[in-house]
Amino acid sequence: MTSPLPRRLLPVTVASGALIALALTGCVAESAQPSPSGSSSSARPTASATAGTTPSGSASAEPGASPTATPTGDPAACLPGTWTMGQGDLESFYADVNAALSGAGVSFTPQGTATLALGADGAFVWTPALQLDAAVSGTTINVSVAGDITGAYTATADHITTTDQSADGLQISATIDGAETDAGDVVNQVAGAPITDAAYTCAGDTLTLVSDVGGASATAVLHRG
Repeated sequence: MTSPLPRRLLPVTVASGALIALALTGCVAESAQPSPSGSSSSARPTASATAGTTPSGSASAEPGASPTATPTGDPAACLPGTWTMGQGDLESFYADVNAALSGAGVSFTPQGTATLALGADGAFVWTPALQLDAAVSGTTINVSVAGDITGAYTATADHITTTDQSADGLQISATIDGAETDAGDVVNQVAGAPITDAAYTCAGDTLTLVSDVGGASATAVLHRG
């Protein structure tokens, strides 16, 4: 079963507290000078014809080929490959998320890694391995995220979006003070791939994705390999 992941953060209820989660660029030929067509002003005929030969045509152009335009490369050609967010990348990303949600009374502390595999065929796999401590209204909810999300992606020169996302392989559990709780809509929000609807730049071994989170930008930086 496939179901699209929401692009925005939505409020969800977890253990009677509001948890707002992240939904996770011719030459013009010179005219031949006309040969004089008039006769000499002298009445006395010349003794002999002029030995010089009059050029019979305009000078030929330089043989060099005209310059060809250099193809602009396709920025999306950089995307296929395996990209990883390490601990530092996650901390930086969630700092943006926390700033975006500062007025909502929620903040996240991440630990772990996440991998994004982008296929040349337009398929993607997002594999988070995260522990997220979500502080909500004085309550800490411990969220464990594993498994994967799969789907398809399309990219223009500076924007990437996904379709046909499936979270069937995603494994999420949540606890409060060690007691299991229903994670609810966290499955569809907290661990979504950051390419759901994002601007991007890709150069060499660095992929930067900028998503909208609660009306503010959150930047995810991933490294190839």
